[in-house]
Amino acid sequence: MSATEVVANMPLHSATVRVNKHKADWRGWKFMWPFALVFVFVFVIPILYAIYISFFQKQMIGGTKFVGISNYIRLFHDQQFWSSVGRVALFTAVQVPIMLFLSAAMALALDSMKLHGAKFFRISTFLPYAVPAVVSTLVWGFMYGAKYGLVGSLNDWLGTNL
Repeated sequence: MSATEVVANMPLHSATVRVNKHKADWRGWKFMWPFALVFVFVFVIPILYAIYISFFQKQMIGGTKFVGISNYIRLFHDQQFWSSVGRVALFTAVQVPIMLFLSAAMALALDSMKLHGAKFFRISTFLPYAVPAVVSTLVWGFMYGAKYGLVGSLNDWLGTNL
């Protein structure tokens, strides 16, 4: 019996139903919980609190007073608000395409081997990311230096040198 005959003799629809006997794997969710907690406490709760306090108005006498959506009504009638929304929209409409084009052009130029001095441009592109770490390391090294550092001077002044 050839392989084609075996395939031809197989029923198209089997009467047996496959049951997935695997349990759900929750390990990925366990790894995500620390981020989710930080995200909720640092991002979600402050936003919800800001929305909550936007329904109140502070008064010099009497504390805060619930005003409902009157703050939003006043905001949407404010010409300065709409002017700032227009400026942000214009800035976004102009800046984002220009920056996307320039960054894509720079990436393609650095990736192609036809650019003269590609190593220089690669270094000059990524140098701003490396310099703060080096400067921070040097500053902390000077601060903790036993001979001339801030901690060493403090130990000399207190008389706690080892």
